Amino acid sequence: MPDRADEVRPVPGVVVQAEDLLTRDGTAAFLAADERVKLLTVDGLADADILVMLTATVSGKTLSAMSRASRLTDGRIRIVLVADHISDQQLALAVNHGLASFLVRPFTSFSQILAAAVEAHHGRSIVPPVLMSMLLDRMRSMQKSECPTGLLPVELTQREVDVLRLLAEGMDTAEIANKLSYSERLIKSVIQTVVKRLGLRNRTHAVAYAIRMGIL
Repeated sequence: MPDRADEVRPVPGVVVQAEDLLTRDGTAAFLAADERVKLLTVDGLADADILVMLTATVSGKTLSAMSRASRLTDGRIRIVLVADHISDQQLALAVNHGLASFLVRPFTSFSQILAAAVEAHHGRSIVPPVLMSMLLDRMRSMQKSECPTGLLPVELTQREVDVLRLLAEGMDTAEIANKLSYSERLIKSVIQTVVKRLGLRNRTHAVAYAIRMGIL
């Protein structure tokens, strides 16, 4: 669960992109009404921290836009993608471009988009379990094809590996803390340390990295 302090911490630099003006302007208006959010225009993408993308279908154009946003922000951007569906290959590519959260459009409200943007700003991800499973399967397949000789050297402690493994199983930080008999604050600290030390984007990217390196 989010820290109480996170609930009031500002979320600077949010850009909304959508296929149509009605969706874009409606989402932007809802986000701007929250005092925590500083909304930027599309022209301010280079200064953004969070990009909310809404589309019916994830296509090559969508992934290209994500890649461009990542390049413009030197990899800083965290992306909340709202779409009807995404394939395992697209999901793996999206994570590399900065995807923090994926929301299924027909079942997503403005409030949930706002929550996902706040979570992304604080380094947390929202990915449906079925998509996380798809991502893990995809990364395991890539690891087998690209690293046939075995594990690559990575500097992760056993505790970090344990936390990443439980994240991969779909547990949240509270459940991991209970499972490992640690405080939730410590679990969050472990995740943030791994993400920063390895130069990754978020916890989803950390799990994908661990799988690709062969440790999960």
